[in-house]
Amino acid sequence: MYRQSKEANISDSATFWGQQTTFTNYFAFICSSLMRLLPLFLFAFLFLCHCKNKPSTGSTPEETAALPANTDLPADFVAFYQQFHADSVYQMVHIAWPLQGDMSEQIDSTHYQPKSTTWTPDNWLMMRLNFSPKDYIIETEMLGDIMVIERIRARSVSYGLERRFAKQPNGEWELIYYSDVQERGK
Repeated sequence: MYRQSKEANISDSATFWGQQTTFTNYFAFICSSLMRLLPLFLFAFLFLCHCKNKPSTGSTPEETAALPANTDLPADFVAFYQQFHADSVYQMVHIAWPLQGDMSEQIDSTHYQPKSTTWTPDNWLMMRLNFSPKDYIIETEMLGDIMVIERIRARSVSYGLERRFAKQPNGEWELIYYSDVQERGK
């Protein structure tokens, strides 16, 4: 009996870094080492999952669909409009700072009213073309050959925004007015 238990101990043990250790202790050592590295592996996995290459072919079909629907818009405005939404530096240069407009101000728990405001580079968020035609109605109005008024509103509710673009004396287009999301008529 003594001989059997001694043989069992010999078969269950190994030399690990010069010390006699059982496989159970070895397994526990490996698990504890891996558990210390688990947060690092988890962080690396999540980081790699969120790093996706953006398409290099330009606009996505959804973005292209968000261009002004009015076919009477000048070609130079359409080119400006695409670059304005694709390039943040170009966008910042083509805004008339300080930008006039208005924003919604909450007056009670369920009511908002427009409030005049001035947008500055410090409180500006880059605009993107992410208005799907199936969810938004995009209307453009050309005033002469120097101003475009764009109204974008959600199909499901009567909320939307308004932007005004003007052609400057140097031939460049600029955003000259921005009214953020607020209640608009249908």
